Amino acid sequence: MKILATFLLISLSTASSFGQQANITGNLRAYQKLTLSWEGPHALEEEDTFLDHRLQVVFTGPEEQKISVPGYFAGDGVAGESGAKEGNVWRAHFLPLVPGVWSYEARFIRGDRVAISQEPDWSQGSYFHGDTGTISILPPDASAPAFLAKGKLQYIGEHFLQFTDESYFLKMGANSPEVFLEYGEFDGTSSERSYPSHVKDWKSGDPLWQENKGKGIIGVINYLKNQGINAHYFMLMNAYGDGKQAFPWTGPDDYYQYDLSKLDQWQLVFDHMMQVGLMPQLVLSEQENQSYFEHKEGGTFADSRKVFYREMAARFGYLNAVTWNIGEESGWDNEPTYGKGNTTAQRRQYADYLKQLLPNSELIVVHNGPSDTDAIFEGLVGYKSFSGISYQGNFENPYYGYERILHWKELSASKGYPWVVSYDEPYTNPEFPDLETWSNNSLWAALMAGGAGVEFYIGKGMDLRIEDYRQYEDYWQAMALAKSFFQDNEIPFQHLKPFQGRDTEIWGLTDEDQHHVLYLREGGEASLWLSEGQYKLSWFDPVLGESYTTGAPVAVLEAGLVHLGHPPTANDKSWVLWLQRQ
Repeated sequence: MKILATFLLISLSTASSFGQQANITGNLRAYQKLTLSWEGPHALEEEDTFLDHRLQVVFTGPEEQKISVPGYFAGDGVAGESGAKEGNVWRAHFLPLVPGVWSYEARFIRGDRVAISQEPDWSQGSYFHGDTGTISILPPDASAPAFLAKGKLQYIGEHFLQFTDESYFLKMGANSPEVFLEYGEFDGTSSERSYPSHVKDWKSGDPLWQENKGKGIIGVINYLKNQGINAHYFMLMNAYGDGKQAFPWTGPDDYYQYDLSKLDQWQLVFDHMMQVGLMPQLVLSEQENQSYFEHKEGGTFADSRKVFYREMAARFGYLNAVTWNIGEESGWDNEPTYGKGNTTAQRRQYADYLKQLLPNSELIVVHNGPSDTDAIFEGLVGYKSFSGISYQGNFENPYYGYERILHWKELSASKGYPWVVSYDEPYTNPEFPDLETWSNNSLWAALMAGGAGVEFYIGKGMDLRIEDYRQYEDYWQAMALAKSFFQDNEIPFQHLKPFQGRDTEIWGLTDEDQHHVLYLREGGEASLWLSEGQYKLSWFDPVLGESYTTGAPVAVLEAGLVHLGHPPTANDKSWVLWLQRQ
């Protein structure tokens, strides 16, 4: 059996009146996942298991900080391997962000619909309820892979997300295929999707389950990482949606019966994403099923939706980097049943509920649709349960990639709660959008508007059929080059503010002192108002990734409009000009 990493298994002495004891697995280091497991009541993949049981674990840190984490039913504890549908293991995950001695207290109760109770009666606890213990957490391991060395990616009240190690995140992601989890080697998934061209991207030592399953989907993750991509958007639930085969339950109508082995296998894949540095954007519904739960049960916020959010938060809330998306194309009224449009009030309720389940300051967003309207965001600006938006526009028009990204950034900041604004779906009708047009109107338009990132989407139904990511390699390369331009040159993108030059074909970013970045959409010549000083000028070709310098620094003897010249070659194409004050 292949496993993701070698874990240290320890048992901690406890002070439980029931004589129970948690088994804790993990590397006992800050920024790395800990798993606490208890033996509790024997249960099955049945409705009352997930609705009538509640596990909550409260962690207290070395500085008395309190973190409450929801737990879940884990079957026999190894369901991803065994395929088990029953067992007596109950589990919680925790991501310690501070070294030192942490204590925990387990709270476990059973009762009618207690999983969604607003005021659970903990005095009725049973089994391992009251179990306590301490855990000594070592400092983070700087040599740990990818996100495991960086901590937790969180919203900090700015337009960009930040890891615990204080580094900022610039997202370059895949938006297609949204049916990424419709992978035929997951248990309970009726799909022929296997990602055959990416099996060769799986490497010895990478995770597998049930002897030899998982090479295709793990290979996809490795491939994207090698392309410089650091995020992937996909559906956690598309029952009665487009793809129809990605959901966490045993069947599309069994929305209270969670598939234990499938969810273990999902977790194995998500853990590998943390190890290579690929953030999942977990989309909780789509246009066609945005009212799925409410249509099934009635009301405006169904109990089954609350259980769904709780189960997903319990199983994946520990991930080092994750975006929680309330729904794709939310509010687009498709039809009167599953696709009935959600309201502003519902979106607020959903985000409120999800936020209180998550132990950290997560990025919680919602996605608009169709591509020519973003009106759903108007009722959410300044509402603190949303820390950003997942924006859909159209790649053919720079208005969406620049003006609307800039609009939502500035409006949210004016309300005192700056949003993380990402261009997640530059909608494309053709299978292959023109690379230069897409790069100009989507990728660089969003970046020069101060957007927090961009994702690549393919329309015309291709988002449901893609299995070979290599056919879009030119787009991955363009995104990776844009990211490396900022990061490799240590340009503080998180502090740069957009401005538009006198020439409307030029977009700019500046910190008003040391760094100025100009994007010449159609080449030409550049001029910029500069203060007195010496400036190093560098030209960057966003297609080839090549950089050119002008040699000696440019001396500005008196503040004023300075003529900066034209690109070194091909003056009729897009170029980036970076000025660094010496």
